[in-house]
Amino acid sequence: MMPLLHNYITVDTDMLLANSKHLEVIYNMCKKVLSVDAGEDAECHAAKLLEVIILQCRGRGIDQCIPLFVEAVLERLIRGVKTSELRTMCLQVVIAALYYNPALLIQTLDNMHFPHNPQPITAHFINQWINDTEFFLGLHDRKMCIIGLSLLMELPSRPAALERVAGHIIPSILLLFLGLKHLYESRLLNKPDLLARAGLQDQDQNEEIPSDEDEVNESQNLLQQQPNMAAGQGANEEEDDDDYWDEDCVEGTPLEEYSTPLDYDNGEDEYQFFTAALLRIQNSDAAWYQCLTAPLSNEQKKQLQEIYSVSQQRRSTAAKGH
Repeated sequence: MMPLLHNYITVDTDMLLANSKHLEVIYNMCKKVLSVDAGEDAECHAAKLLEVIILQCRGRGIDQCIPLFVEAVLERLIRGVKTSELRTMCLQVVIAALYYNPALLIQTLDNMHFPHNPQPITAHFINQWINDTEFFLGLHDRKMCIIGLSLLMELPSRPAALERVAGHIIPSILLLFLGLKHLYESRLLNKPDLLARAGLQDQDQNEEIPSDEDEVNESQNLLQQQPNMAAGQGANEEEDDDDYWDEDCVEGTPLEEYSTPLDYDNGEDEYQFFTAALLRIQNSDAAWYQCLTAPLSNEQKKQLQEIYSVSQQRRSTAAKGH
C-alpha cells in the first residue's frame, strides 16, 4: 500500500489537497499504526508517509496538519523506541515540519505536553536529535538532518535547550557531511556529469575511493573530536564508529525509494543551505557564531572550509547550467 499512497501524494497532490478528508484518512491510518503494536517496520513506513506529505505540500497551506503529525510521532518517540531507524524517522517528521515552517513548529512544541514526561517537549526533541545525528544514514536522511540543523541554528528566539547544545551542532553537521561525501563519491564516481553537480569532481578526481579502513579511521577521528552528548556515550565507542560506515552509508536506506521534492535535481542544496545559514549568523550575531564554532578543532575547521569550497563549486555549476 505504501507505494500506492506515495504515488498518490506526489503525483496527484492537487487531488490530495482538493478535499481535507483525503489527508484526514491518510493521517488517521498513520496515527493508528503509530499508536498500536504494529511493529517498528510498519511504524517507520507510517512516519515516512507523514514526512512525504509535509515536504510535498510545503507552501501549499497544510498548517492545520502540522501539529497533528508532530504530536503523532513525538508521542511514539516518548513511549520508547528500540531501533534507531524508527527513532530517526520520527525525528525526521518533526525536522520536516521545521523546514515547512520553523515558527509554526516551535509554537506547536511549546503548546504540546505529554503525561509522564516531565521534560519540556522542545528540550526532549532537541536533545534526542543531537544525540542521534550519527544514525541519520543515506542521502535523504543526512540531507534532511543538515537542513534542519541549519534552520535550528537560525531560530530567532532560541530555546534554552538549543543554547545548551550549541557546541555540538556544527560537529554533528560535519559528521553528516562526511557521510555524504563518501556516499556521493561511491554513487557518482563513474558519472562525471553528476559528480560535477555534487561539487566533488575538482577535489577528488585524482583520488581513489577510500577503503573501509580509511573511512572508519576518518569517522573515528571526527567522533573523538566531539564531546560526549549524553550519559552512556563513552569514549570507547569503536563498535558504534564501525557501524557508522555500514552499507547504509553508501547504499542509502530502504525508505529512500519514496522520494520527496528535497530529492529532486532542483531540490534544496544542503551544502549551499548550510553555508548560507552560517554566513548569515556570522554577519548578524557574532556571539552566537562564536558559541557554535569555538569548540571546533583544527581538523574540523579544515573540514568546514572544504564544505564552503564544495558549496561554491556547486553554486558555480548551477549558474552555468542556467
